Amino acid sequence: MNLKKSLISLSAALMAAVAIFAIDVKVEAAPKTMPDGTVFDAEFYAASYPDVVAAFGNNADIMYVHYVLFGKAEGRLAVAPGTAVPTASAGSFDAAYYAARYPDVANCLGYDPNLLKLHYDLYGKNEGRFANAAEEAAATGTSVTPAVTTAIDNSFEMQVLNLCNAERAKYGLAPLTWDATNLAPGAAIRAQEITVYFSHTRPDGSRCFTAITNPGWVGENIAAGQRTPEEVVNTWMNSSGHRANILNANFRKLGVGYVYVPGSMYGHYWVQMFSS
Repeated sequence: MNLKKSLISLSAALMAAVAIFAIDVKVEAAPKTMPDGTVFDAEFYAASYPDVVAAFGNNADIMYVHYVLFGKAEGRLAVAPGTAVPTASAGSFDAAYYAARYPDVANCLGYDPNLLKLHYDLYGKNEGRFANAAEEAAATGTSVTPAVTTAIDNSFEMQVLNLCNAERAKYGLAPLTWDATNLAPGAAIRAQEITVYFSHTRPDGSRCFTAITNPGWVGENIAAGQRTPEEVVNTWMNSSGHRANILNANFRKLGVGYVYVPGSMYGHYWVQMFSS
């Protein structure tokens, strides 16, 4: 924990210094693979989030620090939607894989990719830990994890339903029922889609609700990066728009989609689809 506290203190000090000194520095013009394996486009980030530039300047490295510490949790994107993000190779670090493969590290340091990468560089490599699934496969002869997998635990979706119903019960709202024929399949499709285009618009440009039939009164929540049902529901409940969907008295049905994409920007992708 001392390592984590030290790293967080350093990050905080860096952010404080940025507000004073990071002014009028040219932004790099192309996506760049950062030391933790994340692909980050500083030019896109600056153009998309002028509030960040206004507060911290447009230094590419500082914007990446902002993204890691704040932007990801706020739902900001590191690259433009549709940008091809390479999967982990034998020489790269996959933070999502590392956290899932070594829960002792994640339990100590959390899931910040920079902290995980630093642990690997300082300790993990010497301890015989692997940087990504491809590296482990090459060393052990096991098969590499597929690029996209379904839920690690198939109960994740039902856990989200139960957690949302617990929140609704606090306000005297009727529980949501699981819609296995319409909303759940649609949410599963949408979860796959947001791995390549994180938006309520589908990759083909149509509205998200075209993934379901006879929608009626509908709503959608999406999220990325949260590793557990508890984390994602907590994130949604702390966001006014997402919370409003969960606590909407007009909604009666729910479907949930979840996928894990090793080596991707966020790793974990979640979708809720509601209907009356």
